Amino acid sequence: MVDMPPSSPHVRPRPAEPWYRSSWWRTAAALGLLGSSYFAAGKVGLLLAIGNSSVSAVWPPTGIAIAALLLGDSTLWPAIFVGAFFVNLTTTWDVASSLGIASGNTLEALVGAYLANRFAGGRRMFEQPRNVLLFALLSGAGAAAVAATIGTTTLTLAHLARPGAVLNVWGSWWLGDAIGAIEVAPLILALAPRVTRPRPVWGTPGRAEAGIVGAVTAAVALLVFARPTSTVLGGYPLEFLVVPPVVWGATRFGTVGAIGSVSAVSVIALVATVRGEGPFAAFPPDVALLALRVFIGSLVLTALLVAAEVTQHHRLETELYDARKALQQMLIERNSQLDAAKSLATVGTWTLEAGSGKLVWSDEMYQIFGYGSARFPVVLGTGLERMERSDRATFLAELRAVLDAPSAQDVPLPEHRYRLRLPNGERRALQSQIAVSETIDGRASRLRGTVLDVTERQRLEDELRRLKLGSESEPPPKDFLMWMIPWMKEEKP
Repeated sequence: MVDMPPSSPHVRPRPAEPWYRSSWWRTAAALGLLGSSYFAAGKVGLLLAIGNSSVSAVWPPTGIAIAALLLGDSTLWPAIFVGAFFVNLTTTWDVASSLGIASGNTLEALVGAYLANRFAGGRRMFEQPRNVLLFALLSGAGAAAVAATIGTTTLTLAHLARPGAVLNVWGSWWLGDAIGAIEVAPLILALAPRVTRPRPVWGTPGRAEAGIVGAVTAAVALLVFARPTSTVLGGYPLEFLVVPPVVWGATRFGTVGAIGSVSAVSVIALVATVRGEGPFAAFPPDVALLALRVFIGSLVLTALLVAAEVTQHHRLETELYDARKALQQMLIERNSQLDAAKSLATVGTWTLEAGSGKLVWSDEMYQIFGYGSARFPVVLGTGLERMERSDRATFLAELRAVLDAPSAQDVPLPEHRYRLRLPNGERRALQSQIAVSETIDGRASRLRGTVLDVTERQRLEDELRRLKLGSESEPPPKDFLMWMIPWMKEEKP
């Protein structure tokens, strides 16, 4: 038996995690919220059922389910299944068909979320126009075809739909689910970060403009849809008047502005059409809702594309600005490093204007030529007065050859070494290189040069040369190697 050490009275036991923060509670809450939301949205959608009590052209649960799986993970699928099952059970009171339809709706959400993650960028799909189109095509139209096919087949087998109406049922089902995915999922995905990280409403830049955009959008939508068609400016179809305010919201406020504006238009248009008002009320009731949903689907896709293009443009501008700032900082650091390197290596630079003869020295040039901290305007004669006479002539000849050449590219520019004699008697060795920095009609108009103080290198080279000459004039003794390795010397008799 092992004796346990007594617990210290100063060590407090770690408090247990609150039950509402545990993982199982968060999972249960997510499942309950998703299931109840799906059920409530489904019952609202079925209030506008077309031709069949289980089919509606307005089906927001698809967007709710896909957004939930994108924000969470695929483990939330039981909530979708349960919500879809009870939506249909409380409509038809047929258990078998409700199970089949719920299976199709669940598979639709799983397929839509998978395709969005795999091909359309997942949660960030609405930041690029390409991903918006892929989401609409794959997660909207493609995934909706799964639910429409399974649901129509289930209704037909359960004798809840006439065999002759299969195409109408499938088309209405597919259209409602596809537009529900495109319209509702982006709104939830755009609002989710703002819910988890809320910002103050008042005093935030753009709130006033957002209110104006919302008011203008609602006013135009009421003008177009909430009045009898015959009383709206002579009876002309004006539904496309809602496009400019929607584009305004998408341009200024991204995905939230786009979907918010479209949602306002959609609600107003839907209520007005059900009441027999607006441009779509001229069609039969079933056709009116389908035509309205096609219009809303086109409008939301347009708004999302505009918002994605604006978001991508802003992102590229931000990346370009950051890259420019980083490049500027890098250039500043590089110039500092070059200045430090020139100072440590005693490298000087100069430029010469061919037309004016203006000569500009760097600070290191004054140090190399022995002027210390003195600074004064330099002319060519002053710059060469401390150079050895023969080296001065060589340098001037090289300079003249470059300036007089018809083509600066044809003149070789090798490195040369020159000698300085300072007033205190000190001698210095310089290594110089001339280059052409600017030309006019092929002739050199500006020259630049570098000067490196190689006095110490020249001294070492002279010393090595002297030692080499000395070793060649005096050959090593015969027993040189034996002298280096004493124990290998031959013994003399």
